[in-house]
Amino acid sequence: MKKLTLLLLMLFSIQYGYSQEIYFLTGKNYTNYKIRYNGSESVNGLEKQGEGDSYEIGLALPIKVQRLAFDNNLNYTVGLTLNQYNAEAGDLANTYTWKTEYIGVQNALVYSFIKSNHLDLAVKGGVNLATMLHGNQTINNSRFNLSNQKDFNGVMVSPLLGIQAKCNLSEYGYLSLGYNYSRSISLTNDTNKKVSFLTNQIVFGISFELY
Repeated sequence: MKKLTLLLLMLFSIQYGYSQEIYFLTGKNYTNYKIRYNGSESVNGLEKQGEGDSYEIGLALPIKVQRLAFDNNLNYTVGLTLNQYNAEAGDLANTYTWKTEYIGVQNALVYSFIKSNHLDLAVKGGVNLATMLHGNQTINNSRFNLSNQKDFNGVMVSPLLGIQAKCNLSEYGYLSLGYNYSRSISLTNDTNKKVSFLTNQIVFGISFELY
């Protein structure tokens, strides 16, 4: 809780000369696990898919570059994220379940290619750095803690690409709908077992301008 409070204070203490937005996003992660031992996919090549929740709170900060065509259309966003990456797999003999939750910081650039008084359509590219809060794997009826597993723990990096639509809720408020695709891999895993999360994310959001 102390780490979470410190991160929030750091996010909201940033001061800029231009108007900025505070935003909150929530949605669903549809994740496909890729687990490999020495380059070969494990668990008999079974599809390992599942869904989990996603949350993000942060700031959107306009990037002002004078005399350039994209001035007023480019924003930098920084947010605190909480993501669940879950999956299930099985055959006639065995069932497998993974449930994990990661906290992280996401940095992204958002470019609005259509912008009017009522509608904003934008593309997004960024990266999320996260670490596990908790996680477990269940094989049949046996549960295993993943907190000490290097393939799941440590620092996970998730490059992402996305698109979002935003419309006016009020003079200073907005509603948004977005889609992001990311692939998460561990930066600190030096074992022969490699885990990556391929995630399709749907998010709904609300944001308000700050001055």
